[in-house]
Amino acid sequence: MNGGGQVDPYAELGVARDASSEEIRRAYRQVARRHHPDVNRDPRGPERFAAAARAYEILNDPAARARYDNRFPGPAPTRRPRKPRPAAGRRGVLELTDREATHLERFPLTLTDAHGGRILVPAGTAHGDHLVLHHSDGLIVLHVRVHGKGLTVLD
Repeated sequence: MNGGGQVDPYAELGVARDASSEEIRRAYRQVARRHHPDVNRDPRGPERFAAAARAYEILNDPAARARYDNRFPGPAPTRRPRKPRPAAGRRGVLELTDREATHLERFPLTLTDAHGGRILVPAGTAHGDHLVLHHSDGLIVLHVRVHGKGLTVLD
């Protein structure tokens, strides 16, 4: 909550005050999908879904967002730390079946590769997303593609 007793829309969607409209849209879709009354059986699900919709309504409209920011100024935006870049050649494709993709709409998915390595794919992951895996020799970026099955790491 902010000083006026109102829920902070940035906190509701889990985005920084300097988030882009694309980041806000993505965050809203994730929260709305997670708390939608047709999906979430939690008694607070509809309440959280409505709160996310109100937050998105404020942050998606530039004029409403400016009014909110002027009324409840937050800390000055800080520069985000640089994200580590993946080592050259450490990219891959994670191909999911339609059934696995449907499962991922609501639940996480644990995959095991041929060498016994495990990958936890978070709920909400969809076609076109990228997963960044921490590996002993650097980062690996997997592009998620829905069709077929299996895990292919490209060098």
